[in-house]
Amino acid sequence: MNLNSSKKRKLPLLKGDIILIASLCLLIVILFLCSFKGENEKLTAEIYFEGELIKTVALSECTGEEFTVGGCTLLLEKDSVSFTHSDCPDKLCIKRGKLKRKGDTMACVPEKVVAVIKSENKDDFHIATY
Repeated sequence: MNLNSSKKRKLPLLKGDIILIASLCLLIVILFLCSFKGENEKLTAEIYFEGELIKTVALSECTGEEFTVGGCTLLLEKDSVSFTHSDCPDKLCIKRGKLKRKGDTMACVPEKVVAVIKSENKDDFHIATY
């Protein structure tokens, strides 16, 4: 009986494996840090009804104002927007929660209301939408 055949041999990590693992870790760290970029930027909320821009609001200036359009009521707070009421049957727009980051979008499709968060800096882009 051969004792060597009963033992499992461990394969060593190759140089290419280490480079691949290090590259993936570096990519994860870069994407994580990019997600915090622009935390202090000025954001605006754009409210659309039936495809037309109805209202644009600087979120830094909001104080908890409610805005009703179509069959929906939106709460415009400092640095966030959320649907608080909708006449639609499934209420997915309300369950979505608050929009807080640029690029965040939510819609109440039956009521044809869309809310979009945008940055006042037109040259900037959001890493998740790139």
